[in-house]
Amino acid sequence: MGGAIVATEILWWIFAAAIVGTALGVVFSGSVIHSAIFLILSLAGVGAMYLFLMVEFLALVQFLIYGGAVTVLILLALMLTRMGAGEKVNGSQAPAGFMVAVALAAILVSVAVRTAWPGDTGDMPHNIAIEAVSEKLFLDFGAPFVIASALLLVALIGAIVLARQEDGE
Repeated sequence: MGGAIVATEILWWIFAAAIVGTALGVVFSGSVIHSAIFLILSLAGVGAMYLFLMVEFLALVQFLIYGGAVTVLILLALMLTRMGAGEKVNGSQAPAGFMVAVALAAILVSVAVRTAWPGDTGDMPHNIAIEAVSEKLFLDFGAPFVIASALLLVALIGAIVLARQEDGE
């Protein structure tokens, strides 16, 4: 029993390190396409963390919606935009940006330390059936779900048409 807990904890830390590493790859990668691939890996790692928490529905949503649809949309947008030479960045604003980042991190840590977090969550339901969530989502909110997906499809088709017209086709 103790060995399984240790192995699970080691695996958790491996996934946590992978998520942090791929998130850093998103930020510091020189290529936008490589950043998008790092983003896919980072979001997949977050989905794996949901599996460690035994929240299968959120893991499935994370893998399908964020790991799949959103990153495909990002890659499609990257492919449809023109990658020009752009301006050269001289880095003169880097010190000011670093100071702003440090100030925001200090505010975040200060708020997190001062917040009275709930201690025991023992009275929360842990075994929420996926069927109940899907019934609520697709039966009660079925029409807004279909309308939102149709609007996204129309926007995607419009983006493709506009990108094709700019290329002269």
